[in-house]
Amino acid sequence: MGSVSSEGLPESYQWFSDQIAGHHPSVIKNGKREIGLLKVPGSHEILKPKQDASRGEKEVALYKLLSSSSPVDATTSSSLLTTSSDGLRNGTRMEDVNRMKGLTAKFYGMETLFVDGEDREFLVLEDVTSDYTRPAILDLKMGQVTYDPLASAAKIEKETIKYPPQATMGLRILGYRIHQCNKEVEIRDKDWGKSFDETNIQIGLSEYFSARHADLKMVLQEALDKLQPFKEFFESQESFKFFASSLLFVYEADKTLPINLRIVMIDFSHAFESNGQRDEGYLFGIKNLEKYLNSLISET
Repeated sequence: MGSVSSEGLPESYQWFSDQIAGHHPSVIKNGKREIGLLKVPGSHEILKPKQDASRGEKEVALYKLLSSSSPVDATTSSSLLTTSSDGLRNGTRMEDVNRMKGLTAKFYGMETLFVDGEDREFLVLEDVTSDYTRPAILDLKMGQVTYDPLASAAKIEKETIKYPPQATMGLRILGYRIHQCNKEVEIRDKDWGKSFDETNIQIGLSEYFSARHADLKMVLQEALDKLQPFKEFFESQESFKFFASSLLFVYEADKTLPINLRIVMIDFSHAFESNGQRDEGYLFGIKNLEKYLNSLISET
């Protein structure tokens, strides 16, 4: 993202160069560029623009819920996630909230910045890539359905035809960024990700997890180990359903350093209360991902 002009940003802020998916400032809509992730170079935080209307309110509400310190705080924060309005009712289980806290990036609150001539709200989040010398980053969109319960017929049709294998795999590769030893960055985008389905997705996954070359099996095993808490969470949690949400993977591509693989859940603008039901679509995707990783390990 370094080629996109920083004009219009507050002093010391830059576009976050390792953004993989989402709104991107290189895209112009209705005469205005999209607002992507921001970062102060050298910091350990990124700023994510709050989306418009209920989508932005939902994501902020969920992060506030996860950062709440008591059931009272949680009840207040969860009032914006329900399927029947713009908010979440009080059916959230604190045990689910507490377990999910360890599966997401830290949330540090909200900040308003003057960007492209107007005040905009941003979520201040932990930059999970900041502690790596050469991060290898992967974005997987999870779940069998990427449109939420409030989607219009047009939105449902658009999402259904966008990538049909999403329904059969429960996941999709949105792209990756791997920092090379020569300071170049190997990039694959969402169009590349769409070239895979259940017959060949292991090729795409193997390409990403091979950044350390001969260490492929160790990287895969660490990914499989780190995936287990997410599988266990979705096997038991009955508070949330997520649509168009992702798992973000990052590990160290520098072979002289520990692999240090980490996974976090991201993107919660389509989070809904599940009314005592499991999120079967997300769990389906995790189980398939586990199957693909196990298969790659056995072949390595």
